Amino acid sequence: MPMTDLVVRATIDRVAAVATLPTVAMRIMRIADDPAAGEDVLHEVLMSDPALAARVLKVVNSAFYRRQREVASPRAAIRLLGVDAIRNVALASSLHRLFRGRRAIPGFDPGDVWNHCVAVGTAARALAEKTGVVAPEEAMLAGLLHDIGLIVAMQAWLPEFTRVVQRASEPGADSFLEIEREEIGATHEAFGGALCDAWHFPKPLVLACRHHHDFRSVPWNDQRLPALVHLADALAARVGVGYTATVSEAAVLPEAQALLQLSDSDLLEIEAGLAETVPHAVSLLAA
Repeated sequence: MPMTDLVVRATIDRVAAVATLPTVAMRIMRIADDPAAGEDVLHEVLMSDPALAARVLKVVNSAFYRRQREVASPRAAIRLLGVDAIRNVALASSLHRLFRGRRAIPGFDPGDVWNHCVAVGTAARALAEKTGVVAPEEAMLAGLLHDIGLIVAMQAWLPEFTRVVQRASEPGADSFLEIEREEIGATHEAFGGALCDAWHFPKPLVLACRHHHDFRSVPWNDQRLPALVHLADALAARVGVGYTATVSEAAVLPEAQALLQLSDSDLLEIEAGLAETVPHAVSLLAA
């Protein structure tokens, strides 16, 4: 087994007790992946967690989903938005908890990582709506998850990860990924993909976490979602919300634009819209 794989496996074993999702969130994830699961099943799960049900209604009735009228019940929310949107709200609430921990690393705040993930999720959703290559809610969830490997690295390799953060902040530093490989032996992409795999998340989400900095290493048929998250990562970094040290120069790979059939003007249009939507999404999903 390659050394990187050994590091990743040992890391996931280390954080297994920390990086866990609530039972309700996992049940909703399984429901979203089951075409045979009906509205009643999801409604029953939501009603078993009143706090989550209230949060769903808060998000659904926000400007983020641009509803024409108020949604008064979880069942109405499910009917209007669909299972995938409800899944995203439930998982966002659960994931946010994993980013709340404060570790003493100068220049690094887990909450800032979550803010960046929300920004990337928002950008990914906008890109998906523009291109139609993947479902907008799937794209948003991939964006929310894409940098979760940073939290894994912080939890499992605190001294080494502290050096990564410090070195990445220096003028003329190597890329964040290169520094991670030198200090830890694996990258946040590898950790994030392995964690999503351990959670039994669908393959496209695993690949988006594992390869959003180099979607070209994925077989062509699986490149669209990682490429879309790559573009969303760069656009969100340009907006400047949250921890963006992992994004090299906020530049996009031309191959990503070509794959998704996006022009420079398309990206500029989406970036302009993010200046308004990202702060609202962060205030909503990071509350």
